[in-house]
Amino acid sequence: MTSGFGYIDLHVHSNHSDGIKSVEEIVCSAAERGLRALSITDHDVTTGLTQAFESGARHGVEIVPGIEISSYCDGLETHLLGYFIDPLNPALNEFSNNFRRFRIERAREILHKLTQQGIDIPFELLQIRAGHSSIGRPHIADLLVEEGFVFSFQEAFNKFLAEHRPAYVPKIKVAAEEAIALIHAAGGLAVIAHPAVGVTDAVIHRLIACGLDGLETLHPKHQPYHIQHYRELAAEHGLAESGGSDCHGARQGELMLGCMMVPYHFLEKLKSRLASRTASISRTGRHP
Repeated sequence: MTSGFGYIDLHVHSNHSDGIKSVEEIVCSAAERGLRALSITDHDVTTGLTQAFESGARHGVEIVPGIEISSYCDGLETHLLGYFIDPLNPALNEFSNNFRRFRIERAREILHKLTQQGIDIPFELLQIRAGHSSIGRPHIADLLVEEGFVFSFQEAFNKFLAEHRPAYVPKIKVAAEEAIALIHAAGGLAVIAHPAVGVTDAVIHRLIACGLDGLETLHPKHQPYHIQHYRELAAEHGLAESGGSDCHGARQGELMLGCMMVPYHFLEKLKSRLASRTASISRTGRHP
C-alpha cells in the first residue's frame, strides 16, 4: 500500500488488562477490517506484546508496541499512552510487575469490602475469571453479574465498585511526570490519552515542559470541537497526533476496533518524532 494511505488504531485493550478479546482475536479483527497498523495499549502492562508481534506477522498488520499508564497530574487522572516502547526494558518491567502485584492487593481489598456488604466472592473464583489477565474491577463486575448480585455490568459499578461506592478502593497514584520519564527510558514516545476526559489545558502545558510528545486527538469521546482544539494545540507546540478506538471488546453491540478512521500518516509522524528524539539522544547523550 502507498505510504500515508490506509487506517490505523493506536488505542486498543486486550484481556491482558481490562479488555475482553485476546490479542490474537484483536489482530485478526484488525486484519479483517483492513487496518494497516495497531497498537495494543493495555493498562500498565506489556504482557500481550510478544503475542501481538507474532499475530501481526501472521495477519499482515503492523504492530506498534504500546502501553497506557494510569497516572495523575495536579490531582487529575491523566492517562499516558506509550508508543514504540521496549517491552524488555528493566524499569518498565519492574513498574508493570509492581502494578500487577498492587492490582491483586486491591482486588483482595475490594472483595473484603463486598463481604461487608453481604457478598461473598472467593478470591480463587476471581483468579479463574481473570485467567492470564491483570486482575481488575471489570472481572469483579462480571462475577457480580454471573452470581446474581446485580443485573448488569454497569450496575456493578454504580452500586458497588465506582468511586464513592461501598467497595471502592483507590488506584495507585503515579505522577504523570514519572510516567513520561518511564516511557522515554523504555525508548518510547509519551502521548496524553483522550485529553477531553478530564485533562485541563494547564496540565497539558505542564507536561509539554516535561517532554510530552503528543496528544490523542481522535477518540470516541471527543466531539468535533475537541478534535479541532487539540489538533490546534498539537500544531502550536509541535506535538505529534495519535488516535484510536479505545476498544475494550464488545460486551454489547459491535466491536469498536478501527471506528475512528485514524489516518496512517499519524503513525508516520510519530515515527518521525521518534527518529528525531533518538538522534538527539545519540548526539547529546540525554533525553530532549
